[in-house]
Amino acid sequence: MNNRWKNALLVIPIYGAAAFIMGYIIEGKPVWNLVISSVIAGFLLVVFILPRMEKKRLEKEKKTKASLEENGND
Repeated sequence: MNNRWKNALLVIPIYGAAAFIMGYIIEGKPVWNLVISSVIAGFLLVVFILPRMEKKRLEKEKKTKASLEENGND
């Protein structure tokens, strides 16, 4: 199984549980719309957004490292 999906399976219940507890504390009963939306948000964050941000960060670091090596050789 892909590492992204493993991370998603770990994060989704945490987001859902946090939303359930917060809804219960604030409203006095579980707010299921909040729980479901938090689970969806956690899934999208871990599977799509964070890997894209990591990829862009690595590309930027590689580009910076290459430019530093070029300037160091002069």
